[in-house]
Amino acid sequence: MSLRALILAALVVAAPAARADAPASGGIGLLDLAEAALAQHPTMRQAAAGRDAARHAVRDAYIGLGPRANMVFDTARERLDVFRSSTPVYRIGVSEFSNRGMTLEVVQPLFDARVFAQLAGAHATLRRAREELDGVRQRVLFEVVQAYLTALGSADGHAIASAEERTLRRQMQEVEQRGRLGLATPADADEVAARLRGAEAQTMAAAAALNEAIAGLERRTARRIAGIAPLGGRIPMPEPSPPTPETWVERARDRNAEVLVAQEAANEARAQALNAAAGTLPRVDLRFTQSHQVTGGSVYGGGSGIDDRTLLFRLTVPLFNGDGGGYPYFAARARHRASLYRVEDQRLEVEQQVRGAFEEVVSNARREPALLRAAEAQARVVVSKRQRLVGGVLRLKEVLDAERDQFQAERAVLSGRYNYLLNLMGLKRLAGDLSEADILYLDAMLDRRGRAIGRVEVAHATR
Repeated sequence: MSLRALILAALVVAAPAARADAPASGGIGLLDLAEAALAQHPTMRQAAAGRDAARHAVRDAYIGLGPRANMVFDTARERLDVFRSSTPVYRIGVSEFSNRGMTLEVVQPLFDARVFAQLAGAHATLRRAREELDGVRQRVLFEVVQAYLTALGSADGHAIASAEERTLRRQMQEVEQRGRLGLATPADADEVAARLRGAEAQTMAAAAALNEAIAGLERRTARRIAGIAPLGGRIPMPEPSPPTPETWVERARDRNAEVLVAQEAANEARAQALNAAAGTLPRVDLRFTQSHQVTGGSVYGGGSGIDDRTLLFRLTVPLFNGDGGGYPYFAARARHRASLYRVEDQRLEVEQQVRGAFEEVVSNARREPALLRAAEAQARVVVSKRQRLVGGVLRLKEVLDAERDQFQAERAVLSGRYNYLLNLMGLKRLAGDLSEADILYLDAMLDRRGRAIGRVEVAHATR
């Protein structure tokens, strides 16, 4: 009996445990869930909002290069009490009058290093925000893939656990019949009963794991899921291309989102240090002022109306503590050095992760044929031992051990396949290559006409 047939049999055995609200076919696919996650996931919206904010910051930095214009309006009520004066033009007595005026001031920076540092920092912030958005997009895609494959793996685990439980129930019935004929001992019955209770617990744990996996998938896609499409047939498991880890490491150094974000954060820190240093440099401004003042009176007795225009060339040279904030350049420079160390640490961390993911993909791809042959051989061992048990030349415990090993072999095959897919997608994400095309590749492996996988009821243990 082939491994594929055994797994299909396990799925059939597990099918009655599914809830009635899970569709018999037509489960939702990975591509649909990935699109929903990209459209609805809060972190995607947060990253997109951060990118928009960075765009506005760049616009504001460019505006900082232009003129600054302000209009000031003044109105006042003034009371003068001249009670003594040695100047004959001053009027002795009390007078009250109103004053009003307006002043237009236009300042054009001709040289201000702070403005250029702010512009460089704004561009670095925008690049960082874009890399963060791309990194979040890849992370959301990977999390959806991870949650989907976890749900599929949990469903397979539940199916195998249910099949193992049903096998032990059949063994229990056979032991009871053999016991009535004097062909089995009470110890045999206790052995099967103990294993059956363990299998029941394992089935309940597998059902809970499946329900948790579906809930995790719902959390990442922000939608209710009645059922997902299962995998169809055997999963192709080629080795990574390119076939060397160094090539993947080089890709990650140039394209990994976390590394790129750290690099742009370092550029931001550098711009902040330059901005702090620019505060100690001379500044040159061209100022134009036009004012219109109307007074209702004065110490001379009469009012006046004055229009004034001034064009001013101003050179400001900071001598000591010009902005009143000390000298933040030294702290900013230290933060820039710290950000460079973080870039290097992030790069080393990503390189290690890339090498680990690459080795996992290669290992799972190369082990899969051996695991398949082992599972098929173990299935033949079970058939042989069952025949020998019927012939009375083998103890029941050896058959039970062989059946347990068979299910463990099936779990090893399925675990290797899911680990392969997860590590392959993780490798692409670390290299900055994970995209909707990879989701489409996985979605094509699904069987849309197969029985959908949904939540299952956690059964009660039998007494």
